[in-house]
Amino acid sequence: MSDVQHVMLVEDDADLRLATIETLELVGFQVLGFADATAALAVLTADFPGVILSDLRMPGLSGLDFLDRARALAPDVPFILITAHGDVPAAMRAMRGGAHDFLEKPCPPELMLDVLRRAQAMRGLHLENVRLRDRLERNATPEELLIGRSPAMQELRRKVRTLAGLSLDLLIVGETGAGKELVARVLHDLSSRANGPLIAINCGALNEAEVDRELFGTGDNPGLIARAEGGVLYLDELESMPDALQVRLLRVLDAREITPLGAAPRPVDIRIFGSVKRSPDALLADGVLRPDLFHRFNAALHLPPLRDRSDDAALLLAHFLAQATARHDLPKVHIDDALRRRIAWHDWPGNVREVRNLAERLSIGMDPGLPDQDGHSRETARPGYDAAMDDFESRLLRAALIETGGRKTEAASLLGIPRKRLYLRLRHHKLLDRADPSQ
Repeated sequence: MSDVQHVMLVEDDADLRLATIETLELVGFQVLGFADATAALAVLTADFPGVILSDLRMPGLSGLDFLDRARALAPDVPFILITAHGDVPAAMRAMRGGAHDFLEKPCPPELMLDVLRRAQAMRGLHLENVRLRDRLERNATPEELLIGRSPAMQELRRKVRTLAGLSLDLLIVGETGAGKELVARVLHDLSSRANGPLIAINCGALNEAEVDRELFGTGDNPGLIARAEGGVLYLDELESMPDALQVRLLRVLDAREITPLGAAPRPVDIRIFGSVKRSPDALLADGVLRPDLFHRFNAALHLPPLRDRSDDAALLLAHFLAQATARHDLPKVHIDDALRRRIAWHDWPGNVREVRNLAERLSIGMDPGLPDQDGHSRETARPGYDAAMDDFESRLLRAALIETGGRKTEAASLLGIPRKRLYLRLRHHKLLDRADPSQ
């Protein structure tokens, strides 16, 4: 596990931003500072190795809006909000929305450093687990990763094996949730570039003002394209990339050359995968995708939507259920005949991602919410997602307090959360002793 600690700081007050960067760098943090959330989102990726520290009240995207978008892009990166005293209710809403912690202004440097170090330690452990899992998955076969017995999936696996071994740039075509990034990873792992990196870029999040520094790099800082040296560059949602950036990518595909800001052109050894959500023909007709960029890709790989291979849904659900129950340390879930019929009838507009979300709901005892053949759902017969998660958290907190004999510092350590966050959640669930002097 790396000892380097990283922080992405978003603060619109220039003086405060510079002072915070100076404080963090003095104790060894590597800091990326941004004046607004939009610029930070342009460079945020799911593999960012550190922690996000963001002000709550900012022009443009607020801290809460930033949290929502950051959770979508990088759900496992700890997010810490900085709030004024009167913004504590908003910070509590952010905690319920997935924020790791919050700090009130003025924040003592010692407290800020302690919170950041704890969050960085948690992030480091998560990345180490991901690396271990990735090493295991590298030895998995396409059959174990691209799940399905349907003819469409058998054909997809055959094409993946063939295309992975060729030095071709590929365009992956598939609806939202169909598994485009997974296919890109399998192609990478089966190719001769498996020992090199796979750098994924969300084209829809790229900001033209930041693209030179973050994508193409500067004289002393390599950009994301250079980070893919010896491996694969994966351009997700290529159709979301502004036209001007599509033009700049043409040179990369044509000449395998980048021109960092303020520096001479330099060659780059990469293979490129792109992905789009709609038919390339439709994107070309709508003028969303440039023909000259599209024709730089040597082949297109089309992923079948789940509705065209509905018999695979039960296999996928069993796979994701096993993962979810193991992750939450919960008992196995029984799928009765009524649910099997609903699964068979459903047309899965969210594709594989929808099956994964269904597995999460089932693992914590929620109603699946799948309609029957008459279009009716029994979802209202049970509590909704928020209520079920609230109940699950309450039971988790009670179990931790019982196991530690009511000692809250030990309970916080057992749950892997800061003590302050434990008290906030205990207060939310009315589990604090009124005589507790720390309230």
